[in-house]
Amino acid sequence: MQRSLVKLGYTCDVWGLGHKNYNQQFNFNSYDLIINLENYDQSNWVPNLSQIKCKKILWAIDSHCRVHQVYLNEFNKGGYDVILQATLDFVDSNSVWFPNCYDDSLIKKIKTQKQYDVGFCGNILNRGAWFNLLESTNFSFKKDIFVIGDDMVQAINSYRVHFNANISQDINYRNFETIGCATALLTNHNHQYEALGFKDGENCCLYNNSEDLLNKLNLLISDEQFRQKIEHNGHELAKNKHTYDCRAKQLVDIFNKL
Repeated sequence: MQRSLVKLGYTCDVWGLGHKNYNQQFNFNSYDLIINLENYDQSNWVPNLSQIKCKKILWAIDSHCRVHQVYLNEFNKGGYDVILQATLDFVDSNSVWFPNCYDDSLIKKIKTQKQYDVGFCGNILNRGAWFNLLESTNFSFKKDIFVIGDDMVQAINSYRVHFNANISQDINYRNFETIGCATALLTNHNHQYEALGFKDGENCCLYNNSEDLLNKLNLLISDEQFRQKIEHNGHELAKNKHTYDCRAKQLVDIFNKL
């Protein structure tokens, strides 16, 4: 997000625990906007921003994993102006929908061999039963658990199809990273996809149950022309609608309306 805001001509500092500038003193009142990206650290290093007079935004990415009241409590405690909510189902009078996205300067289509029919890159969580199903088929299935960075990009590009199962109501980053790599996305159906421009059979494949998953996976693997259409259209959607550059423009619009 910092890189994308700089492209738009804004000065943007990133500060927090683990950053090189953590011990540097900042005058938070000197900024036009402060964005607090949610964190799970329990050491209470995040300063109390309630007395800061500039506009303040709380960016909530993982409401599907945490009770929404956690964000409302922080919103009220810090005197925030709005919550950026990654999950549409949790948007309320204090928040706006701000979907996940991907960094197209780092995540992209690369020239590499498609080694596996279907792969998964991420963490296990609620996906064990789906893994068992895929491992019981004749498709070559590759699990890349907690693979990140350039290795993640390499992994996603090596799959003919990237399997995904969202947690609860979320539309996770994996969706956008997959189509950003121009790899065919096979993910569970969710009503938010339509508003994001994802269309089953056009730029991705959405499954409703295990039988549906296997039928669509078989189609993607057996019909090269169909899969290439999904790859191409998905990549076009990613580039045009779901990069951090796109979200940075949305962020500026949100700020201007505060």
